[in-house]
Amino acid sequence: MVMKMVIIFGAFGLSYVLLLSNRLTEGQMFAMAVMMGFSQVLMAFNIGHDAAHGALFQSKKLNQIFSYTFNLIGISSYIWNIKHNLSHHHYTNVPGHDLDIEQTKLARVTPDAPWKPFYRYQHLYLPFIYPFFSIFLIFVKDFLLFAKGTYGNQELKHPTKEYVILIASKIFYITYSIVIPLIVIDLPWYKIAAGFVIMHMVLGSFIVLILFPGHLHEGAVFLTPDDKGNVNACWVSHQVECTINTATNSKLVHWIAGGLNTHIAHHLYPKTCHIHYFELSKIIREVCEKYGVNYVDQGLFEGLASHFIFLKKMGMKPSSAETLSLTTLPA
Repeated sequence: MVMKMVIIFGAFGLSYVLLLSNRLTEGQMFAMAVMMGFSQVLMAFNIGHDAAHGALFQSKKLNQIFSYTFNLIGISSYIWNIKHNLSHHHYTNVPGHDLDIEQTKLARVTPDAPWKPFYRYQHLYLPFIYPFFSIFLIFVKDFLLFAKGTYGNQELKHPTKEYVILIASKIFYITYSIVIPLIVIDLPWYKIAAGFVIMHMVLGSFIVLILFPGHLHEGAVFLTPDDKGNVNACWVSHQVECTINTATNSKLVHWIAGGLNTHIAHHLYPKTCHIHYFELSKIIREVCEKYGVNYVDQGLFEGLASHFIFLKKMGMKPSSAETLSLTTLPA
């Protein structure tokens, strides 16, 4: 894992230095923008994500320091921790509580969400929006989530320190990713802007295609609390039923995705470093098969196709009976 971190940080630093060197052709500079976006993907899912879960080091302090990898690429690590750990991992696929599955009003991805006519086409237009997801996350979503007071089932008041860190890290990100390139690189501003957008298209596409299919797929299970606010399901089987794996036999996909293709292992053991998920998944699958727990393991392209089939299904206008059937799905 230490070697992996060295490679990832090295790729990020090298691509940035080369971009500012003014020694590359325009084509090579755009290639570096792609490399920089890809290195940020690796940083987010392999380093920041593990650190935010306390899975990177035994030291709590070191995990906290390396969780700021998210801030380095423009994302608030504080909000990520609340949204992802407190909301998503505790309330996976529970509408109204899992903030990771309710990212935008441009898509209908939960059975209790109000239907709008344009959702009929969401499986067609979302592929063109997905590449810009990281721009939305950095410049809009973080601020919207800071304005929220409820996460999962908890009311939170954000410390003043976190507001300071948020603003400071956004300024730092804009400075090194936009202002300095505009000053240093010998290209017209619109070409530099194009490089910035290309970098984010790589980052945004990977964020969406790594995270979303794991829970939003054909046959996705959504559980709703009863009148007392309880989800009547065993937490462990709930995590397995609401999650799928993709390409678990590919070590390359596993290396790139920070183990999030072995998503079931991550939800069962989020505080375990992702480098163990490849082998751990084999054990989990055997146990699930032994005890009759539904364990879904799909190929990479099968998983992606399943996600878009799900979007098409959720975009259809539901009857009241169909909505009721989905939103009261038993454990």
